[in-house]
Amino acid sequence: MNFRISIKYIFSILTIVFVIFILAVVSVIDRRVTSKLDGVLWTVPAKIYSRSLEIAEGGKVNINNFLKELEMLSYEESSNPQNPGQFHYKENNIRLFLKGYKKQESGLYEISFEGNKVKSLKRQDGIRIDLISLEPMPIGGMYPSHMEDRLLLDWTQVPDRLVKILLAVEDQGFFDHYGISLKSISRAFFTNIKAANIEQGGSTITQQLAKSFFFSSEQTLKRKAVEAIAALLIEFRYSKQEILLAYINDVHLGQSGKRSIHGFGLGAQHFFGSSLKNLETDQLALLVGMLKGPSLYNPRRNPMNALNRRNTVLGVLRRDGLITEEVYMDLNIKPVKTIKPSFRSETKYPAFHDLVRIELRNNFEEEELRSEGLSVYTNIDPIFQASLENNIVLTKEKLVKKYGKKLEELEGAAIVVDIQNGEIKAVVGSTNPSQFGFNRSLNAIRPIGSLVKPFVYLSALEKYQDFNLTTTLDDSHLSVPISNNSSWEPNNFDKKYHGNVPLHKALWQSYNIASARLGIGLGFDSVGKTFKSLGIKKKIPQYPSLYIGSFEMSPFEVIQAYQTIASDGFYSPLRSIRDITDIEGKSALSYPYKIEQRFRPEPIYLIKFAMQQTFIRGTARGYKQSTIDKWNVGGKTGTSDDQRDSWFVGYAGDYLVLVWFGFDDNRPTPLTGRTGALELWKNFINDINPNSSTKTILPRINYVWTDIGDGKLSGPKCKNSILTPFIIGTEPKNIPSVRRRCGSMLEDESSSVIKKLKQVFEKKKSETN
Repeated sequence: MNFRISIKYIFSILTIVFVIFILAVVSVIDRRVTSKLDGVLWTVPAKIYSRSLEIAEGGKVNINNFLKELEMLSYEESSNPQNPGQFHYKENNIRLFLKGYKKQESGLYEISFEGNKVKSLKRQDGIRIDLISLEPMPIGGMYPSHMEDRLLLDWTQVPDRLVKILLAVEDQGFFDHYGISLKSISRAFFTNIKAANIEQGGSTITQQLAKSFFFSSEQTLKRKAVEAIAALLIEFRYSKQEILLAYINDVHLGQSGKRSIHGFGLGAQHFFGSSLKNLETDQLALLVGMLKGPSLYNPRRNPMNALNRRNTVLGVLRRDGLITEEVYMDLNIKPVKTIKPSFRSETKYPAFHDLVRIELRNNFEEEELRSEGLSVYTNIDPIFQASLENNIVLTKEKLVKKYGKKLEELEGAAIVVDIQNGEIKAVVGSTNPSQFGFNRSLNAIRPIGSLVKPFVYLSALEKYQDFNLTTTLDDSHLSVPISNNSSWEPNNFDKKYHGNVPLHKALWQSYNIASARLGIGLGFDSVGKTFKSLGIKKKIPQYPSLYIGSFEMSPFEVIQAYQTIASDGFYSPLRSIRDITDIEGKSALSYPYKIEQRFRPEPIYLIKFAMQQTFIRGTARGYKQSTIDKWNVGGKTGTSDDQRDSWFVGYAGDYLVLVWFGFDDNRPTPLTGRTGALELWKNFINDINPNSSTKTILPRINYVWTDIGDGKLSGPKCKNSILTPFIIGTEPKNIPSVRRRCGSMLEDESSSVIKKLKQVFEKKKSETN
């Protein structure tokens, strides 16, 4: 009797212990289910996008660049656009079926051009509209260590066709079971018994979700049991719609380098360059078919496997009556078409990504960037970026061919900004632009050479009662004591002295001695004030070689200073980011356009005249006058001591571009600013072909004919004459006797020319308005 009681007691204890153990296991799995499933949909890395191209009626458009952008966005040429992502171009007219983006509805639009302007913009129904927006290009992200990437979808973004295809192929009884399908399990059980191995799974979508979230891919009975418990708990805790949405957002669809592609939303973008709602039935069938083996059925690596798998899925849809026999036959013979992947690692554009990351970290924690699904919309222009990357490679190849293998290790950097608002449009930090690592556009601190001279000359021209463009500067031998036993004696690049020269000529010919003497006369305080107004934050060294470029800056710092000059004296902080939205599409942070007037417009006008002469007569000469006038160009070459650095900065149309070439170990190169950096600048500008730009007209500026050699009054019929701008009241008054005859009609001719110039400028201005 006592023995029976003891056995019963022990059995009861063991039963209680077992039940407690099972409850504990279930509780642990339940906690993992809720913590993972509640949180997984929010663990989304920040996405980084290019700017969205806006086309406005009456706005300027470079048609060739527009067509290139459509190609980069994976739009297809079609004689009769009927689906999102198709277009047809003929005789200044584009019929474009937009894919849709934010508030921009998908649909067919017609754009008519007249020259480089949008003449009209119409919807499919013929109604005229003001503006359309192309979708931005994904260019990178801020990924966690596991490099999982996904585009989070809500239920409204999931096409009904995808749900039907998914359930037909993966889990036909999804809405009837409670996480486990005994029918599927029994079928898989007998198949595996017959094969004496685990060959087939009987997992439901819920079980697949549990496996994806919590467990390894090993095929063991223990793992299957735990997976089944988790599936039951998921079904108990969440609705069918929530489970299906979690599955749609989490499935693994392949790798892009280190980046792991998860979810149908990102899969649609990665393989087809479009949103999920725009995909055709055959494209959805391909994505669903890939679930069986993302690598085996990857359409880029194994196109035949992918085609056969897609057709198998289409066969299932035909069998279940989801498509007709006729539709099946049409889709079955369609080729599998995918786009090239946008990027394979953290970013498509490493140098630009560094700029974005710096701006982001000023406002967000690292964890926010890697988990909260922010969308970062930048200012990068993908056409400009592609051109800059291509041309820095081609330019280096030409330089190596010209100068030999000694330039094989030549490095470079280049930056493109919008003059008016400081938006960064393109950046490269190496002659191998896709290379990660040292970003020379940000971190190469180099002597800027003659790029410093416009800053010195601007300091002088601000003192317009004392200096104008024809003020003579002394370019004779200069010796400046710097210690008891030594002196500093600068040389010109051509090793010659040029005597007295007009201020503007000294600048566009880049005479070192005249520039040094001018800077010494102005003083460090005066020049330092100009540096500060240009946005240069570095401490200014007080030694005379500063005035000819013995001053180190990064390419980013240099182009910020020149932006103020190019924009007529208005300073705008350079910025890579335009706007940031949260996971729900609401604005999280904006980067508004900031502007501050730092200089009066008249001195800037004068310095820009001299910088334009660089293209007409100086170190950047070579362009036709018509091209110079069209783009309203200006710029400056720079070469440091022993030709260790080759610089060029210049503006054309709406854009300012800076280029640097040199060696990382600072050894000499055979390049000057003209033979090196300028070559890349020209190749890039010629490639993008900026829209025309109108010249600023200031009421306080008056043009007078002067002599290029001595800077004194001249006339239009005199040799070596140049029509020179002056702030009213500072013009030279007397003409030398040797030029009185050729300058006898000076007043009439000058006023006539000025009137004609004003008429031309006013005409151009009216054409652009």
